[in-house]
Amino acid sequence: MPATTVAATSVAALSPRERDVLDGLLAGGTNKTIARELEISPRTVEAHRARIMERLGAHSLPELVQIAVAAGLQAKLHGG
Repeated sequence: MPATTVAATSVAALSPRERDVLDGLLAGGTNKTIARELEISPRTVEAHRARIMERLGAHSLPELVQIAVAAGLQAKLHGG
């Protein structure tokens, strides 16, 4: 199976909240800014971020971004 298909399948398996956190990370948000936007605690963002990285097999934020881009995701502009 091509890497893009694996990435897309893995991203599709994320929960809606995990997907919200991933979108925030792709937009360059910090745990604190993502938490504020989603009205959850920064600690909860950290937990979601760790779970996303585990589920997608990423070992770093740049690797997570690469996987997300391979799955066809793009950063969403916020606040506009």
